[in-house]
Amino acid sequence: MLLVRAIESEDPDGAVLTREDRQFATGAALSERPLGERDDPRETARFLHRRSELALERLLSRFPALRRACGLSRWPSWLNWAVPLLALAAGLISHRLDGDRLNILAFPLLGMLAWNLLVYGWLLVGALRRATGRQTDLAGHPLLQLLERLGGPAATRLAAQPTLERGVARFVRDWGRAAGALTRYRASRTLHLGAALFAVGVIAGLLIRARYTAEYRAGWAGTWAGAEGEVATFLQFILGPASWLTGIGLPDAERLRALRGGGENAGDWLILWAVTATLFVIGPRLLLAAWNAVEAAVLKRRVPVPGAEDFYVRSLLRNALGRPGLARVVSYGFQPSPAARERLTRLLGAALGEKVRVEVDEPVPYGAEERWLAAEGRRLGGADQLVLLFAMASTPEAENHGAFARGIRDALLGGGTGLTLLIDDSSFRERLRGQASASRRLDERAAAWRGVLAPVGIAPVVIGLELGEDEVSARTLEKALMRSPVPA
Repeated sequence: MLLVRAIESEDPDGAVLTREDRQFATGAALSERPLGERDDPRETARFLHRRSELALERLLSRFPALRRACGLSRWPSWLNWAVPLLALAAGLISHRLDGDRLNILAFPLLGMLAWNLLVYGWLLVGALRRATGRQTDLAGHPLLQLLERLGGPAATRLAAQPTLERGVARFVRDWGRAAGALTRYRASRTLHLGAALFAVGVIAGLLIRARYTAEYRAGWAGTWAGAEGEVATFLQFILGPASWLTGIGLPDAERLRALRGGGENAGDWLILWAVTATLFVIGPRLLLAAWNAVEAAVLKRRVPVPGAEDFYVRSLLRNALGRPGLARVVSYGFQPSPAARERLTRLLGAALGEKVRVEVDEPVPYGAEERWLAAEGRRLGGADQLVLLFAMASTPEAENHGAFARGIRDALLGGGTGLTLLIDDSSFRERLRGQASASRRLDERAAAWRGVLAPVGIAPVVIGLELGEDEVSARTLEKALMRSPVPA
């Protein structure tokens, strides 16, 4: 569905997926998956899924290269066994880095343990950040960046069709956001399993070497001469739990001095390190792999896809059922000119569909936001789309403009009305016409507006209702409507 949604959104003129194709997909889906008068999320999901299948069939028949884009939504299952097997192989041969005897203070044993403790600390920090709400957005996550890079060739292959190229690029971004958590859990499952098998390989490699060596000895070396007491304390900290479980004693300073020479039989040390690796690496990593596997299995059935809260879906359902829609425009603190009102009405009609009725309210006076919200707040949810219009020429104030926007957002919570914030820069541009600092002042004022409206959680869009070309303004408005959320 996300792929069809992305292509349709980037193809408003029907150049790639024609209007006849869309009507056919909608009609056929309705006949197979009818929608009732009452909104049922399950019926809606089945209808949207079937319609997307029918639309995609037509797209693939004309543009076979789209199959690569479809494959981007599938987790590469070969990674599930390739990564763990490579990790196991790396662990098996890692003992060759340790020389002819087991160095109890060298890589890979201490290095493996230190790396895993570092990973556990990182996971704990991430869990605390998510628990405190400081990290909820996956934007910028390395896995999602990798997904976008993988999607680059698929989009580039369609360069002869710029609309499809934009659609695929958009799909990759949308899919990354929708399935980001699922991808993270799948990758974490595979990496944790790989880490566990690397530790198994390390221990197995040492045991195999000991089995086929006449006398495999253990000792230590390095720049620790004279610090045997500190080394004994360190080993007690690292290998103490394994010593307690197995009953194998750890060396004191005197015994450690002897170990710097010829060493001793490595049998007890292999047991101590095998138990330690099981306690601190193999066991925890297998538990983490299992937990991430369960989370991935659950999320696989719950990948969030747009529903009735999405502008695209609402428009689709409205057109499919022949329901007239309502878009309501509320301006605050200024009176849009008749030309601006007429143009905004026309642009909204073009973006939302001919069946949508556009109502432009009388402006809300500056300072009267509380009184207006008390009188109109309950009626706001009757619209499919609510557009809150500000003038860039006004100085943005958090206690007025910001409070009004937050009040409208709160009044729409839990409903199905989309909220869009528009800032008309026409009069401000006209005021700055001919001034050398016009561009800088426009940027500064736009930044000030974004700062005041940031607590609303909806990014405002700047549009010129009395200036600029209709096509550019329509494109800007459509993008704003496409990303306008329904407060939940």
